Amino acid sequence: MALLEIKNIHKAFSGNMVLKGINLQVDRGDVVSILGPSGSGKTTLLRCINFLEKPDDGEMFFKGKSHNLTGINGAEISAIRKRTGFVFQNYNLFANKTVLQNVTLGLTSARHISKHDAEKKAMSVLEKVGMKDKASSYPSQLSGGQQQRVAIARALATDPDIIYFDEPTSALDPQLTAEVLDVMRELASEGMTMIVVTHEIGFAKEVSSKVVFMADGVIVEEGTPQEIFVNPKQARTREFLRLTDF
Repeated sequence: MALLEIKNIHKAFSGNMVLKGINLQVDRGDVVSILGPSGSGKTTLLRCINFLEKPDDGEMFFKGKSHNLTGINGAEISAIRKRTGFVFQNYNLFANKTVLQNVTLGLTSARHISKHDAEKKAMSVLEKVGMKDKASSYPSQLSGGQQQRVAIARALATDPDIIYFDEPTSALDPQLTAEVLDVMRELASEGMTMIVVTHEIGFAKEVSSKVVFMADGVIVEEGTPQEIFVNPKQARTREFLRLTDF
């Protein structure tokens, strides 16, 4: 049984159809990389399946349970979010809180974990992403790559079944990008289930179990890295890859 399956997701903004019936299955341990040109609907798809946007139509199966995405209630959304993590493009850290506080906040406020246990868990995941020594620092004192690694630690702290990454390196220069991708490679090697919207073609080719190419609100093609990067079937996929340096 798939960990996550989405069926027939549609989403429009002001009459502009951004998602046109998306279907996707993610098995436990999968690393699914979603590629495509700007405006193809990649980020909107992630936001819809994490309920940051409300789809106009669609169904989700999460851990075997069916959810109608247009009629889903707050309790269902809360239950699903407790089993997922989300890493944003621009970190979304609280500027007035330390690294440690940024990671523990969701544990103490949303999950009612004791401060002691939350800090113990936070230090463990900060060590995992190489940021334990920055626990008392504030986001303004960190590089972009360090901030994104804190954001990954925050997502890991809740022991999620799946983590969504929305262009996690788009705001970073190449050296800092490498820091973040190394952490993500390690997570993949440990079996973390991930959906990654990315322009990092090399990462997608190396780490993914499945690659999805989107354009104009639809999935044009999906398959293994070998199928997509070596022998793509669709002309639109071939054209995108031809224009991408990897």
